[in-house]
Amino acid sequence: MILVLARLAFAGIRTRLLASALTIAIAAAVVSSLVIAVEIRATGVTPWQRTFDAAHGAHVLANTPTAADARAIAARPGVTERTEPTPIASTQIELDSGDTVDVFVAGLEGHPSVNAPVSTDGTSPRDDGIVLERSLAEALNIGVGTTINLAGTNGPTPLHVVGTAISPAQPRYPRSNPGLAWLTRDTLQRIQPSPGQWSWTVALRLRDPATAPAFADRAVADFPPQTVTVDSWQAQRDTALQDAQPVTVILTAFTLLLMIVAAAVVSILVGARTSTQHREIGLLKATGMTPRQVSLVFVIESATLGLVASVIGFAVGAAAAPQVATASAATLLSPPQTAISPWHLLLAVVAVVPVLAISAYLSSRRAARFGVLQAIHSGEPKPAPRARLSRAIARLAPSLPVQVGLTDLLARRRRAIWLAAAITVTGAVLVFTLSVQAALNARPAGEISDVPTELPVLIYTLDAVLLVMTLTALVAVALLSVRERIRDFGILKAIGLTPRDSGASLVAAHTALAIAPALISIPLGVALYLGIYAAAAGDTDGVDIAPWWWLASVPIALPLLVAAATSLPARAASHVRVAQAIRYE
Repeated sequence: MILVLARLAFAGIRTRLLASALTIAIAAAVVSSLVIAVEIRATGVTPWQRTFDAAHGAHVLANTPTAADARAIAARPGVTERTEPTPIASTQIELDSGDTVDVFVAGLEGHPSVNAPVSTDGTSPRDDGIVLERSLAEALNIGVGTTINLAGTNGPTPLHVVGTAISPAQPRYPRSNPGLAWLTRDTLQRIQPSPGQWSWTVALRLRDPATAPAFADRAVADFPPQTVTVDSWQAQRDTALQDAQPVTVILTAFTLLLMIVAAAVVSILVGARTSTQHREIGLLKATGMTPRQVSLVFVIESATLGLVASVIGFAVGAAAAPQVATASAATLLSPPQTAISPWHLLLAVVAVVPVLAISAYLSSRRAARFGVLQAIHSGEPKPAPRARLSRAIARLAPSLPVQVGLTDLLARRRRAIWLAAAITVTGAVLVFTLSVQAALNARPAGEISDVPTELPVLIYTLDAVLLVMTLTALVAVALLSVRERIRDFGILKAIGLTPRDSGASLVAAHTALAIAPALISIPLGVALYLGIYAAAAGDTDGVDIAPWWWLASVPIALPLLVAAATSLPARAASHVRVAQAIRYE
């Protein structure tokens, strides 16, 4: 029976190539977004491990107020390698612009045996010289050979930048602020001669690296609260790769929104197909098929298209993930790399295919429940709109073409609701993007942004994908409406409607439908922005929302885009010939 249902599902697939391609494209976009979200952190794990190995990284890194505390932690059981405690002082780099930047400077004695800075350019620290962490140097545009001034107790101290380095325990600046730099112990004493102003760090290697989190918890418990911090290598890795967090949050939100659009498009397309194949459904039921089996025909087609989309989307997402994570390369020995996991493909299939299958089932079950005689005798079941709604349209519609178009569109209530949902989601995403841009513009001039350059580009790309998918769906739905209403267009033209009126009825109906969703999308988009901001930053203090004149452009732009998208199908409607339309079956 499954083979029979599968053959029925793909019978006449050539006549539905546009609908099938649209389903695959939208589902593939969902999968790509989901795969990037789950793989973006994994793309940096192997490069981080290489950096950790090159630095002979610390399984445990402790920061204490005194050297004695650091030595006490280093003396705990399970430690196999340790460094002498390294003093760290807080100071400021004085820029040529007159601004200052906070920075931690670590005073090294020789080359540390554990958690050594990995040189990326220049040499190691020496007297009158300083090595900057690479992301700090890049953010401040300070190259090797430059002379900088560090604020000290006795006034500015000029130092030559002799190199740049990276550390597996240091996140990207300014995501992690203050930044980090290394110099000699003697130079540190010139900048801050009072040991009472120093903190101390000690790097440890353990016999069993897997016990690092437990070791860190026990070590912290031996000191008064808030006096020491002890990080395991796992915590260091999570901190170093924290650039992936906001991207993951945004991509997860976009994935959910794209799923809503995918469900809307599949429901519309399957509903249109059941409408045009109503007689065929009746014949299938006459041969003994149950309503559930009839619905399963549409479910199988949608699920199969979802499987194809999952493979395509997984390939695109896995290839794009390292590009999205480029910002983290500043703190790694090698750039992020593709981290393909079969489990991520399985996750994509489990997340996307059921959405398509359920949408197809819910959209087809109503047609599958019609009686056999009713299905065979009805050419196109079109539920009449409610009398109140019809009267309201008649009173509010400015012209007969608009009234005809709205009456027909609202007669297919489910299709209208799904279209409105897709438009609302698209508008909300546009509002979210405008608010992100407003937040970026609100930063003081000269302030270094902790937002990776790739993040706004990613958001704009996702916006473009969602907008294209929604507009393409509108075109497809409008074409289906033309096909379903060929007889209606012929009759309307026979009683005096001009070709221009026929096209206008289609454009005006969809444009009018877009007005309410466009208005609703503004508060929904603001709520989306605040929710994502809180998830990424922890709170919404000081959040900047797009100005009202930016937001006011959304309910203007969306109906115009809808009108442009439906203008092509409208031309097809205007060229329908009366005799051909009346004979159309």
